[in-house]
Amino acid sequence: MTWLGEQLGRIADDMPERDLAARAIETHQRRRRNLMALTAAVVVVITVLAATIGVRALPAEPRAAARPSSPPEQSDIVVGVLPTVESAPVFVAVSKGYFKEEGLTVQPRIITGPAAAATQIASGRLDLAQTEYATAFSMNEMGLEEFKIVSSLYQAAQGSFAVVVDSRSKIRTAAELKRKKIAVSDRKGLGSLMLAAILKRAGLSWRDVSLTEVPSANMLVAVAKGQVDAALMAEPFLTFGREKGLTRIVEDAMTHEFANLYTAGIMTSDKWIRGHPRTLAAFQRALAKAQRLIASDPQQVRDVLPGYTKIPKARVADVAFGSYPAKLDLTELQRVADLALAYEAITRPVDLRNVVVKGG
Repeated sequence: MTWLGEQLGRIADDMPERDLAARAIETHQRRRRNLMALTAAVVVVITVLAATIGVRALPAEPRAAARPSSPPEQSDIVVGVLPTVESAPVFVAVSKGYFKEEGLTVQPRIITGPAAAATQIASGRLDLAQTEYATAFSMNEMGLEEFKIVSSLYQAAQGSFAVVVDSRSKIRTAAELKRKKIAVSDRKGLGSLMLAAILKRAGLSWRDVSLTEVPSANMLVAVAKGQVDAALMAEPFLTFGREKGLTRIVEDAMTHEFANLYTAGIMTSDKWIRGHPRTLAAFQRALAKAQRLIASDPQQVRDVLPGYTKIPKARVADVAFGSYPAKLDLTELQRVADLALAYEAITRPVDLRNVVVKGG
């Protein structure tokens, strides 16, 4: 007997025949509607699941690195910088409020050189500082303090560094620098390596000249007053000295094996890094943002230069500068390490894993 027949038989004695048939048909139709609704719901669920699985199977779009939910451990930080074109991203990040966006108040402080800055980091007077990579390698080899490179800063271009003499000097070639007094910003720094390469091509060596350390900002005065015979000078002082008729370029340093070299980054001590991971990450993000802005709009560099180099606005239009990579390139840093070893700034090969902090 069918289900419909059982239903009819169960209620046949209590209802008239017409009402019995109508009731049975109504019950059957209601169950049919319920079954159809259930079937439709199942179809919808299966469709949604299939779509979800399909979306998850697609390659995910890259997402920006998540920022920590907690604020920086230290909101006020002091960063040592040289008054050269290399440090421009720090000042761009300050002027654009990028550090403020990260919860930081950054105070740039002019330093005389990376070696002096290292001492100030160790004593707590600076939190981070600009460095020449060769200087960082040398300091770590000496073991006086463990310093790490935490951010990229500058990649030099032709005209960024050069050996200059007084405009009235009789020196015309690098070979004529023999027995002359030459200013460099740091005896163990990258400038000394550049000078060593120039001297080598001229048939000379460090032993043939007298080196003296002079801060970048003071080199023009030192050359003009005859305190030194020549100087390994950086921009924007190269352009300013040339256009004012104070100096003459003998040889560009950013050629041959030094062409397009990464010359400057940001360093700090391993101790500071361990105690301030969120502060460091915030600083790295803001600095990288400024570097990306400069890549799209180089005028940003010329806009900030007069403020910290004291070069007049009318002179900055002709200043030569390279690029400002937002990420450290280990291949390029290895070039610097190899040059430092070749020109005896260090005595052992550098293991970059012990010197470079991830995220820089």
